[in-house]
Amino acid sequence: MSTFFQNPEPNTIFEELTTGLRRVSPLAAMFDAAEDTLRADRPEGFTPEDIGRLAYESLPEAERGDAWDELLYTYWSARENDREELARFEREQKTRTALAAALDEREMALVLGNEASPELDADIARLARTLIGGAR
Repeated sequence: MSTFFQNPEPNTIFEELTTGLRRVSPLAAMFDAAEDTLRADRPEGFTPEDIGRLAYESLPEAERGDAWDELLYTYWSARENDREELARFEREQKTRTALAAALDEREMALVLGNEASPELDADIARLARTLIGGAR
């Protein structure tokens, strides 16, 4: 057996064991703890702000600067995600409208006792694939 395993360096073992694991920030850890605390203390309910305030106030003073940066980055990231989602929704609206019209046309044909054309079914499939991200 090598000397490493007989007398391993504590930091080296920890680093090897935790390589590739997601690092949880102090704020994230306190946020989870605050949510658990509030769930027990206030079964009638609480707000996300209540969780955030308790988590932030529970942090050691030395951790608050990094936590503030994390909060600001998280807010910015959420705004960016909202903007991207709205832009995607707006881009897809024309496709949604066309798909709804094609589905209405197919349903009307069936109600009237007619078969839907293969072209209509192909259009419906193409539009649906576009919306779910599998367009060809």
